[in-house]
Amino acid sequence: MTKSASVLLLFFTVGGLLSSPTWGQGLSGRIQEVRDRLERDRYAGSAEHLGRLLYTDCEVRMEEAPIADAVAWLAGATGVPLRILDDNKGQSGIDLSVEITLDVRGMPALTVLEIMMEQYEDDTGEACDWQLRTGRVEVSTKDRLARKSAQRLKRYPIQDLITNVPNFDNGPRLDLGTALGQGSQQGGGNGSQSLFQGGSEDPDLPSAAEKAEQIIELIVELVEAEGWARNGGSWASIRYHEGNLLIKAPDFVHRRVGGYPFRPARTAGPASIKKSDGQGPRGARYTEGRTEIPGSGTWEAKLPQRNPANIKPPSSSVPPKPSGD
Repeated sequence: MTKSASVLLLFFTVGGLLSSPTWGQGLSGRIQEVRDRLERDRYAGSAEHLGRLLYTDCEVRMEEAPIADAVAWLAGATGVPLRILDDNKGQSGIDLSVEITLDVRGMPALTVLEIMMEQYEDDTGEACDWQLRTGRVEVSTKDRLARKSAQRLKRYPIQDLITNVPNFDNGPRLDLGTALGQGSQQGGGNGSQSLFQGGSEDPDLPSAAEKAEQIIELIVELVEAEGWARNGGSWASIRYHEGNLLIKAPDFVHRRVGGYPFRPARTAGPASIKKSDGQGPRGARYTEGRTEIPGSGTWEAKLPQRNPANIKPPSSSVPPKPSGD
């Protein structure tokens, strides 16, 4: 190979490396790509379970079915491993004898699940909820879901919320009258007055710890107030440390504080029907890398009011299937 050919080959090789996406991405970009991939792999199962609950549109009619059978039917319709934590062995949990009545069409499975929990709470007076755990979705009373083994410690950065932004509204003012008067005098010298008047010292601003305390007070008041250790509960605890909130709580509490750090998979369950009448919203939004479920736990998942003349009966009644356990 001639010398000129070797130079050309080296030139094209270096040019190809510099123009490749990997080279242009840089080390930090490749590290972030690996982190994103690991994050997706970590939450892959939870993203699929949440997606099936959100994107499976259900049609079901059941009259006074035991809640165990109702949840078992929903698990079969969505393909989601729904696990009821009942009140056996003296533990707090779902009373399996409570009966559920439903008549819905084209409603997201997550909304159907929350309607079941609403009926359970109306019958028993016990608050219940659902939460994502590794490989399954748990359904039970909040006391049972918040057991010590289900509590996880998470860090929430809040530095951007507690940083004091300067607001220069106390600066001195230029007195033009004094400036013009001194300019017309001869030999003003050292006896001249300052051209700037007014101004004041910087106001006292709250410290980062004080601002963090205000945020903590809002959280423990608005999110599962009865469960925080500060309020005498045993479900969750919270404290501030160096620009972060450290929260130890079960999944259903973390869900309301910060949402889920992944996008739900757009996967429908095997019994999903075509949503034709718009009954029930999806009840979730994905923004800035997090999934928020605003209606979750607020017990607002009511059947919408519709004109009875426009209601068509389902083509077939779908009876609940026994759990088989």
